[in-house]
Amino acid sequence: MKKRQIEQDNPDRSAEKVDAILTGAIQEFLENGYAATTMDKVTAAAGVSKTTVYSYFQDKETLFAALVEQLVGEKCLPLLNPQDPEFHQGDPKIVLRRVAKGILDEVTCEPEFLGLIRLIIGESGRFPSLAQVFLKNIDKSGLDLISQYFAAHPELQLPDPQAAARIFIGTLVHFMITQHMLHGKEIMPMESDRLIDNLVKLITINLTPETELTDQYSGTRQKTPRRKRTSSGKFQTDYSSEPKQLRSIRLTDTAWEKLAELAAENNLSRSEMIEIFARQGFLEAGGRRQEAGGN
Repeated sequence: MKKRQIEQDNPDRSAEKVDAILTGAIQEFLENGYAATTMDKVTAAAGVSKTTVYSYFQDKETLFAALVEQLVGEKCLPLLNPQDPEFHQGDPKIVLRRVAKGILDEVTCEPEFLGLIRLIIGESGRFPSLAQVFLKNIDKSGLDLISQYFAAHPELQLPDPQAAARIFIGTLVHFMITQHMLHGKEIMPMESDRLIDNLVKLITINLTPETELTDQYSGTRQKTPRRKRTSSGKFQTDYSSEPKQLRSIRLTDTAWEKLAELAAENNLSRSEMIEIFARQGFLEAGGRRQEAGGN
């Protein structure tokens, strides 16, 4: 019986050989660098024959790409699993904190992962295809999933989900590089929890509760609590420094839709449009509309 047929009949044995080759490969890559690693060295480290290695991986680049794909499947995708109901349905603050903490914890606990990133950065000048394999499989996959999450949660009020995803992932990558790869813990000290807490606050700063979104679209609002009176009998203010005109705005369904159209035309959020009306005044806005109509 031919070797290939034996392996097809015994997939477990085939998987064991692939794992042995990948284990030997990452050991050689990290110890010798990409350029100095040869298929012969990988064969010796894996404890298999050269024929076996070439039956699964045609060259060194294919072998390296397989290593990156293995990292994605085992380390990265589980952290950004879109099939997990909690990933889309949980509180964004909790979800984003869990994702950020998972990424940093996974990376800092995996010296091989850090070593592979160092290798890719160091060899990217001579072997740009290595960096591209990494970007396509890890960075781009992560950015796409986070972008989709942001786009699926309008309550976050993020005008550009893709840019926001780069800010989110980029912050974590920068922290990982400065703290764990460039040995900057003493030069630029910062606790990971502090970074994550402030990153999540930044992304969710405009977070609108679901109930508020529902009330806005239905044209209804919840009853405000009864205000206290002063000793003279006057109501105490409960709106701090909020502009009076902003407090007086009451939107019907039709008006809210119109506001959304105006916001989209000017590349703004609905909240920003309301703020503009409140600060500049409706008379000024009306005057501009009349001038535009006259022209």
